Amino acid sequence: MSTTNEAAIKRLLELINLDDHAAVEAQWAAFEEERDAQNDDESDDEPELIWIIKDVTDWESGFFVDWKDTESFTASVETLAERVDVSIDWGMDDPDDEFLDNTSVPDLMEAAFEQLRKHGYTLWNWATGSDCYGGWITKSTDDEEMLGLSEVLGVEFRTGDMPF
Repeated sequence: MSTTNEAAIKRLLELINLDDHAAVEAQWAAFEEERDAQNDDESDDEPELIWIIKDVTDWESGFFVDWKDTESFTASVETLAERVDVSIDWGMDDPDDEFLDNTSVPDLMEAAFEQLRKHGYTLWNWATGSDCYGGWITKSTDDEEMLGLSEVLGVEFRTGDMPF
Protein backbone atom coordinates (compact mmCIF):
# COMPACT_ATOMS: atom_id res chain seq x y z
CA MET A 1 0.00 0.00 0.00
CA SER A 2 1.37 3.39 -0.95
CA THR A 3 2.01 6.02 1.68
CA THR A 4 -0.53 8.20 -0.16
CA ASN A 5 -3.24 5.55 0.28
CA GLU A 6 -2.20 4.99 3.89
CA ALA A 7 -2.49 8.71 4.68
CA ALA A 8 -5.84 8.91 2.86
CA ILE A 9 -7.27 5.96 4.78
CA LYS A 10 -6.11 7.37 8.11
CA ARG A 11 -7.64 10.73 7.25
CA LEU A 12 -10.91 9.10 6.14
CA LEU A 13 -11.08 7.31 9.48
CA GLU A 14 -10.52 10.61 11.28
CA LEU A 15 -13.29 12.32 9.32
CA ILE A 16 -15.89 9.56 9.68
CA ASN A 17 -15.11 9.13 13.36
CA LEU A 18 -15.56 12.87 13.87
CA ASP A 19 -12.15 13.16 15.52
CA ASP A 20 -12.79 10.38 18.07
CA HIS A 21 -9.12 9.44 18.32
CA ALA A 22 -9.72 6.19 20.23
CA ALA A 23 -12.09 4.96 17.52
CA VAL A 24 -9.64 6.01 14.79
CA GLU A 25 -6.78 4.11 16.44
CA ALA A 26 -8.89 1.00 16.99
CA GLN A 27 -10.17 1.01 13.42
CA TRP A 28 -6.72 1.70 11.99
CA ALA A 29 -5.30 -1.26 13.94
CA ALA A 30 -8.16 -3.47 12.71
CA PHE A 31 -7.60 -2.21 9.16
CA GLU A 32 -3.88 -3.04 9.26
CA GLU A 33 -4.56 -6.48 10.71
CA GLU A 34 -7.15 -7.31 8.03
CA ARG A 35 -5.02 -5.90 5.22
CA ASP A 36 -2.01 -7.90 6.39
CA ALA A 37 -4.12 -11.07 6.65
CA GLN A 38 -5.37 -10.56 3.10
CA ASN A 39 -1.84 -9.86 1.85
CA ASP A 40 -0.62 -13.06 3.53
CA ASP A 41 -2.97 -15.29 1.56
CA GLU A 42 -1.48 -16.86 -1.55
CA SER A 43 -3.25 -14.49 -3.94
CA ASP A 44 -1.29 -12.00 -6.01
CA ASP A 45 -4.25 -9.61 -5.91
CA GLU A 46 -3.94 -6.39 -3.94
CA PRO A 47 -6.74 -6.29 -1.35
CA GLU A 48 -9.50 -3.82 -2.14
CA LEU A 49 -8.95 -1.25 0.56
CA ILE A 50 -12.50 0.15 0.57
CA TRP A 51 -13.89 -3.27 1.52
CA ILE A 52 -11.50 -3.49 4.45
CA ILE A 53 -12.56 0.02 5.50
CA LYS A 54 -16.19 -1.11 5.27
CA ASP A 55 -15.50 -4.12 7.46
CA VAL A 56 -13.73 -2.19 10.21
CA THR A 57 -16.23 0.71 10.32
CA ASP A 58 -19.58 -1.05 9.80
CA TRP A 59 -22.20 -0.02 12.40
CA GLU A 60 -19.56 1.95 14.32
CA SER A 61 -18.84 4.83 11.97
CA GLY A 62 -20.29 3.52 8.72
CA PHE A 63 -23.27 1.73 7.25
CA PHE A 64 -23.55 -1.03 4.66
CA VAL A 65 -26.96 -2.39 3.75
CA ASP A 66 -28.68 -4.37 1.02
CA TRP A 67 -30.50 -2.26 -1.58
CA LYS A 68 -33.90 -3.15 -0.18
CA ASP A 69 -33.10 -3.34 3.54
CA THR A 70 -34.78 -0.15 4.65
CA GLU A 71 -35.04 -1.38 8.24
CA SER A 72 -31.26 -1.86 8.62
CA PHE A 73 -30.61 1.41 6.83
CA THR A 74 -32.79 3.43 9.21
CA ALA A 75 -31.34 1.64 12.24
CA SER A 76 -27.72 2.12 11.18
CA VAL A 77 -28.14 5.78 10.19
CA GLU A 78 -29.96 6.50 13.46
CA THR A 79 -27.04 4.93 15.33
CA LEU A 80 -24.55 7.07 13.41
CA ALA A 81 -26.63 10.22 13.84
CA GLU A 82 -26.85 9.66 17.61
CA ARG A 83 -23.08 10.14 17.77
CA VAL A 84 -23.59 13.74 16.67
CA ASP A 85 -26.72 14.24 18.74
CA VAL A 86 -29.05 14.43 15.73
CA SER A 87 -32.37 12.62 15.61
CA ILE A 88 -33.56 11.61 12.14
CA ASP A 89 -37.25 12.18 11.47
CA TRP A 90 -38.40 9.52 9.01
CA GLY A 91 -41.90 11.00 8.95
CA MET A 92 -43.23 8.95 11.86
CA ASP A 93 -42.15 8.24 15.43
CA ASP A 94 -41.18 4.64 14.81
CA PRO A 95 -41.06 3.56 11.16
CA ASP A 96 -43.28 0.49 10.87
CA ASP A 97 -43.12 -2.35 8.36
CA GLU A 98 -45.73 -0.79 6.08
CA PHE A 99 -43.78 2.48 5.88
CA LEU A 100 -40.47 0.68 5.34
CA ASP A 101 -42.00 -1.58 2.67
CA ASN A 102 -43.28 1.44 0.76
CA THR A 103 -40.05 3.40 0.61
CA SER A 104 -36.51 2.80 -0.63
CA VAL A 105 -33.03 3.14 0.75
CA PRO A 106 -32.28 6.01 -1.70
CA ASP A 107 -35.40 7.90 -0.57
CA LEU A 108 -34.44 7.41 3.07
CA MET A 109 -30.85 8.39 2.34
CA GLU A 110 -31.97 11.65 0.77
CA ALA A 111 -34.22 12.42 3.76
CA ALA A 112 -31.42 11.71 6.24
CA PHE A 113 -28.98 13.78 4.18
CA GLU A 114 -31.27 16.82 4.29
CA GLN A 115 -31.78 16.58 8.04
CA LEU A 116 -28.12 16.03 8.86
CA ARG A 117 -27.16 18.90 6.59
CA LYS A 118 -29.26 21.30 8.70
CA HIS A 119 -27.07 20.37 11.67
CA GLY A 120 -23.74 20.75 9.85
CA TYR A 121 -23.18 17.13 8.85
CA THR A 122 -23.09 15.28 5.54
CA LEU A 123 -24.31 11.77 4.84
CA TRP A 124 -22.07 10.10 2.25
CA ASN A 125 -22.41 6.96 0.15
CA TRP A 126 -19.75 5.21 -1.89
CA ALA A 127 -19.84 3.22 -5.11
CA THR A 128 -20.04 -0.35 -3.86
CA GLY A 129 -20.32 -1.83 -7.33
CA SER A 130 -23.04 -4.08 -5.95
CA ASP A 131 -26.69 -3.91 -4.99
CA CYS A 132 -25.78 -2.56 -1.56
CA TYR A 133 -25.36 0.91 -0.12
CA GLY A 134 -22.48 1.96 2.07
CA GLY A 135 -21.51 5.25 3.62
CA TRP A 136 -20.65 7.51 6.52
CA ILE A 137 -21.41 10.80 8.24
CA THR A 138 -18.87 13.63 8.37
CA LYS A 139 -18.89 17.31 9.22
CA SER A 140 -20.15 19.34 6.26
CA THR A 141 -17.04 21.50 6.47
CA ASP A 142 -15.08 18.42 5.35
CA ASP A 143 -17.01 17.90 2.09
CA GLU A 144 -14.20 19.03 -0.23
CA GLU A 145 -11.66 16.91 1.63
CA MET A 146 -13.93 13.86 1.34
CA LEU A 147 -14.13 14.35 -2.42
CA GLY A 148 -10.33 14.58 -2.53
CA LEU A 149 -10.01 11.35 -0.55
CA SER A 150 -12.42 9.72 -2.99
CA GLU A 151 -10.03 10.55 -5.82
CA VAL A 152 -6.94 9.36 -3.96
CA LEU A 153 -8.59 6.05 -3.00
CA GLY A 154 -10.09 5.54 -6.46
CA VAL A 155 -13.61 5.02 -5.10
CA GLU A 156 -16.43 7.39 -5.97
CA PHE A 157 -18.06 9.05 -2.96
CA ARG A 158 -21.30 10.97 -3.30
CA THR A 159 -23.34 12.95 -0.85
CA GLY A 160 -26.52 11.26 0.34
CA ASP A 161 -28.71 13.44 -1.84
CA MET A 162 -27.22 11.58 -4.82
CA PRO A 163 -27.45 7.87 -3.97
CA PHE A 164 -25.90 5.36 -6.35
